[in-house]
This record gives sequence, structure tokens and C-alpha cells, in this order.
Amino acid sequence: MTQDRNLSTIEKVIFLKSVDIFEHAAIEELGRLAALTQEVRFEAGETIYREGDPVEAIYVILKGCAAVQSNGKVIREVGEKHVVGALAALDLNSALRTVKAIEPVHALKLNVQDFQDVLSSDFELVKAVFRVVSEHIRKGF
Repeated sequence: MTQDRNLSTIEKVIFLKSVDIFEHAAIEELGRLAALTQEVRFEAGETIYREGDPVEAIYVILKGCAAVQSNGKVIREVGEKHVVGALAALDLNSALRTVKAIEPVHALKLNVQDFQDVLSSDFELVKAVFRVVSEHIRKGF
């Protein structure tokens, strides 16, 4: 994957299939999902989410690393194949944590409403999302 070109829809589908939250989704749904995403980039130090702000999109990290923070302290780091913002996207609430790029981040951005629309038509995807969210809750985020 290079910085100077965007991924094709097929490349996005292949990548999404490798992400735990989407691994059980049907290829057709992943194709629909991939078509709804746009590629975005964040520079090191740039804020992806700020705690308490509305979450309008989820991000699937293609490349790079970000820090998940609470009250200014790093809780954990997330990188390639991690999804950020999924919990807030599910309950349409504000961001629980601040997420900042530690190094340049290249990600797929998916609008919350589009994410919910796809979930409404794919029960296997709903189960996968809840499994991953439950794991995060058990780990204490």
C-alpha cells in the first residue's frame, strides 16, 4: 500500500475481511461497506476523536498507530486493523476517549449512519461487532 494512491474497492474489501469486526461479513456486504468508505490521513499528533465530542464516523486503521487516552493518559495504542469509534457509533453517543495519531495514520472512514445501515441488513456482522465490543469492554478498553 503506497501513500500516493487510493485503494480500489476490491483492495478495501480484502482489507476489511481481515479486520476482526468484519471477518464474518458476507463479501457482498463488505463490497457495499467498502464503497461507502473514504480514505483519510492524520498526521502525528493530530486528534482523531476528542473525548466528549460527537462521533460522526468510525475509522479502520490501514496503517499507522494512534493512542487512546483518558484524562490525558494513554490507555492503549491501536494500529493496523483496529477500528476506533465503533462503540460510540453503536449508541450514537459522544466519544468516550480521546484518540490521537502517534505516527501518521492512514484509515478508512465510514459515516456512522452508513455503518448502522449496513448493520441493519447483516445479522452476522451485528454478531461480530458485538463480540468485538464485548472483548473491548472485558479488557477495560
